[in-house]
Amino acid sequence: MFCKGSVTLIVTKLNDKIQIRALGNTVFATIDLTACQQMHRPAIRIGALLAGLLCCLPLNAQDNAESDERSAVQAIERVDEAMIAAGIAEVEAADDLDESQKTALLEAYQSAGERLKTLASSVQQTAHFQKLASTVNETNQALKQQLAAVPKSLSPADLNESEAALEQQLAQAQLDLQKATAAVEAEAAEPGRRQKRLAAIPHELSEAEQAKAEIDEQLAEPAPANESPLVTRARTISGRAASMALEAKIAELKQEQAAYLSTTDLLPLRKQLADRRRQQLRDDVAALQEALVAQRTDAVSDTLSKRSRDLQKTGPALRPLAERNLDLAQRHKQLIGESARVAKDVSETERHLAEVKAALKTSQERLDAVGLSDAMGQMLRSRRREYELLLQNYLPDADLGDRVQQYQVEAFLLEDALGKVSEQLDERKADTTAPSDDLALESLTAEQAETYLLQVQHTLLTDTLQAHNSLLQIMLRGDTERQELRQAIDNYIDFVSTNAFWIRSAPVFSWSETAYIPVAVNWLVRPLHWQILWRHLRTAALSRPVMTLLAVLGLGVLVVKRPRLRRFIREQGNLALTWNSNFRTTMVVLGATVIKGSTWSLAFLLLGWMLLYNEGGTLFVRGVGSGLVIVALYIASRNLLSEICRDGGLADVHFGWHREIRKLLRFHLPWYTSMGAVLIFFLVLFHEHPDPQLRATTSRLTSLFLFLTTAVFHHMVLRPSSPVYTQIGEHAQESKTAVGRKLIWAVVTGLPVLFAGLAMAGYLDTAFRLGQSLQSALLLLMAVVLLMGLMFRWLYLRHRAAARREAREMKRQQRVAAATSEAESLAADVGIELQQETLADLPKLDHQTRQVVYAVGLGIGLLGLVLVWRDIFPAIEIFDELEMWSVTIGDRLEKVTLRDLLYAVLATAATIVAVRNLPGVLELAVLQRTKLDGGARYALTTIVRYALTVAGALVVLNLLAIPWSQLGWLLAAASVGLGFGLQEIVANFVSGIILLLERPVRVGDVVTIDGTSGIVSRIQMRATTVTSWDRKELVVPNKDLITEKLLNWSLSNVVNRLTIEIGVAYGSDPDQVRAILDDVVRSHPDVMVDPGPLINFESFGDSALMFSVRLYLANLDRRIGVTHELNTSIANALYAANIEIPFPQRDIHLRSGDASNLPQ
Repeated sequence: MFCKGSVTLIVTKLNDKIQIRALGNTVFATIDLTACQQMHRPAIRIGALLAGLLCCLPLNAQDNAESDERSAVQAIERVDEAMIAAGIAEVEAADDLDESQKTALLEAYQSAGERLKTLASSVQQTAHFQKLASTVNETNQALKQQLAAVPKSLSPADLNESEAALEQQLAQAQLDLQKATAAVEAEAAEPGRRQKRLAAIPHELSEAEQAKAEIDEQLAEPAPANESPLVTRARTISGRAASMALEAKIAELKQEQAAYLSTTDLLPLRKQLADRRRQQLRDDVAALQEALVAQRTDAVSDTLSKRSRDLQKTGPALRPLAERNLDLAQRHKQLIGESARVAKDVSETERHLAEVKAALKTSQERLDAVGLSDAMGQMLRSRRREYELLLQNYLPDADLGDRVQQYQVEAFLLEDALGKVSEQLDERKADTTAPSDDLALESLTAEQAETYLLQVQHTLLTDTLQAHNSLLQIMLRGDTERQELRQAIDNYIDFVSTNAFWIRSAPVFSWSETAYIPVAVNWLVRPLHWQILWRHLRTAALSRPVMTLLAVLGLGVLVVKRPRLRRFIREQGNLALTWNSNFRTTMVVLGATVIKGSTWSLAFLLLGWMLLYNEGGTLFVRGVGSGLVIVALYIASRNLLSEICRDGGLADVHFGWHREIRKLLRFHLPWYTSMGAVLIFFLVLFHEHPDPQLRATTSRLTSLFLFLTTAVFHHMVLRPSSPVYTQIGEHAQESKTAVGRKLIWAVVTGLPVLFAGLAMAGYLDTAFRLGQSLQSALLLLMAVVLLMGLMFRWLYLRHRAAARREAREMKRQQRVAAATSEAESLAADVGIELQQETLADLPKLDHQTRQVVYAVGLGIGLLGLVLVWRDIFPAIEIFDELEMWSVTIGDRLEKVTLRDLLYAVLATAATIVAVRNLPGVLELAVLQRTKLDGGARYALTTIVRYALTVAGALVVLNLLAIPWSQLGWLLAAASVGLGFGLQEIVANFVSGIILLLERPVRVGDVVTIDGTSGIVSRIQMRATTVTSWDRKELVVPNKDLITEKLLNWSLSNVVNRLTIEIGVAYGSDPDQVRAILDDVVRSHPDVMVDPGPLINFESFGDSALMFSVRLYLANLDRRIGVTHELNTSIANALYAANIEIPFPQRDIHLRSGDASNLPQ
């Protein structure tokens, strides 16, 4: 390559010629090297070459190079790697370009290089697809021939190899089986992948053609006049490379589409061949395992027979050693058999695991390919039922851990025994391996025979220990495989529940389906079916006569004793109304009610069990048996609720339900239970009919009437005017249930109607699952109501006992107060009511405990609802595909879906409930049992409430993908707001938390703030209330209590000084007065001795001699009372001593004068 100015020439050697061209592919000249070589001297050849090269240049190359090269560059048709390398070298050699321009041009050439790589890949793929399409007939014939050929199985000679060879073959066969399983999965997924590709190819083809047309149009445009040749060249080469790559991609897509369409018939053949190969390898693995087990069993059997002969030939001294060897051989044989059984189970588990994983992958790909359809839903549901039955065979083995521990202990014992035998052999300086199994023991000495038996035992211990370890490994691997299988089945069930839940399981209802009703009735009333059922029932009873007789007798006793149970319940109800009743009476009545209400349920359950227990029953027998079992479970709860609502029963006497509620339920429960039982029985019975269309019709009609019946029952019981809400409102006036009665009625009545509509629209499976969950939720509600009733009864009895104890305590305190004649406390003297921390407020406690019961019931209900509706939760995952908005967090994009929005709403509701109820539960359940006072408990519950609020807010923000950790701007704005408008509010808030934690001020403390003294009566998060002696409430911001000076008279030392000033008349004896005051003060019981009182003659007043009495009180409770008592005692003592307490005297001077001088 030669450069002169901006002209670049490229010299290329082609065979015996040299071609000179510009970078734009414009050929200037071609030099024949053959002619040059005919010259004899090299100098002449080089000169001729240079002369030809210079002659190729036009005379005006320096002047017109740029225009010629620009036009030459635009004429480029093909791009190769040499052209790209030359362009890169040209850019790097250019001195008139800055770094940014060089970088841009180099990136353009690098992009062109990537395009060439893409082009090569497309060309290779095109050739591959062409080969597929051109060899379709040959491939078809080859696959058919392979399928027609007899699969090659293992020969007997292969199975007669040594144990080591069989183990090696087994390992290789298992490895090949894994590869074959992967090949089967790939072939199963291939149709779905091709369908997706065939659906995507037209779009990709259109985009590629459009992109190529745009690039070609840009290349056809003339280069701008101000664009340098280097830029034009780089842009053109990059564009042409992109056009070439797109052209190759278009050819690849067309050839791919043609290949897939032409080879569609090959996919089933390839799948069959892969399945056949996998099955062949499975058979080989099973044959090798059986051969290996048989060989090991034969070897152990041979060893067992030899040890038996040793036992027969051994004398009495060595007989225990020979017996031990025989036991080890037998144990070794047992371990081999058990290992073979466990290994077979593990292989079966691995096969099921591979099938489930492959089914899940295939189903996902098929669903992506064809989308949600009715046919896809039927296939998914059928496979789900199959795997649900399979899951029952692989439930967790509760005994596995015990067996593993047992085998591990046995292995430890074998290791210890092996060590002892090795030590004995070392002492004898003998090998650990017996020289021969054919030794004649009778020809050996006693020592030699013992050594031989020890050597045999060493070998047996080694083999048995190895078998133990092998069995443990297989068992643990089998447990792992079972866990993975259960997880895989759960994943598949969740996948089906997520997608098939919203797919029809039957066509939309049409009147033509009514033609199946006579067929169903005929199947139901056919005499032959009932004759078979009777024979089956009789056979079941005769096969277990004792159990059947005991069950019938038990039911008979229950039927006969029902009137007696009713009288017993009423007698216990009368006993519960007495003053000394206890909770045990309620539990006894509950047990009697359950027994009385479960009579018919037990009868149906017994009949259903007898019909289902014996195998070999017909579809009709299985349907009747299953129907009776389901009906027994259905009527059990309804009958129990009906019995609870009887007069004198649990709801009446123990729970305190209103008569209107009990009458309402007693009236509607019988017809609802009867109709529902009949409909459920027919629903389950006809589900066993062999005709799928008849099953769909009967299931649709029976579920329709069942849902409508449930809707009517819910309307009659929970309509807005129902007395149920009246009872709830009495116990929880703030209850949302009482306020939202219309919402409750709409939900519980509308949902069954909605489910009925779904059944008519063909969503039978969806309606069944939703209906089952709704019924379970209502049963859960009844259980929660029953539990809350029992808790309320227990609380009522506890409250009554506490009221008695408090009444007795109040009477005792009154007696003590009357005996000691103590005055009221300081707060009582001024009439200030304090927050009591030690005395129990029974009405408030009763309200709080009821709130706790409601909170506990709510928590149990929510947990139960999660368990009840857990099968429906996977269906909500489909809402994850509905994107609401997206948020950019850092370098990733977070999507907020409809599912996230629903979860955020639920999290918000849960946070509100938790903030309102959990602190109260903490207070009553935990804190009241501690030694903390009321202020500390209030501080803890308040902090818990704030923590719950913050935690709930973080959860909601996370669900909505709001980057709370990156909201620095919001924190900055909040800081500015706090610095201006909210400074005082936040300061008071933080100060309130400090007050609750450090507690410099407590409820009941006597404080002085800004010259105002009073008692702290209430502490809140913003301000504290101080009630003065005038019963005026002073609201002090918490910030002032923390930052300002505060005098707390009762913080840590409640000892306080009281000063009383007394004046006596002039002429009184000061020593006598002081003695009288000292005697009065010291005689008062509330005046402290240490420090003692101080009495001083302070000053001479205007009308009296002034004395000061300074005394100390142990607390502030009776400060005002003590002041009154001391003043009274001092006045009486001075009066008795004839010492006068003067009053102030004033002199009035009257002056006479002329009245005319007075101002008018």
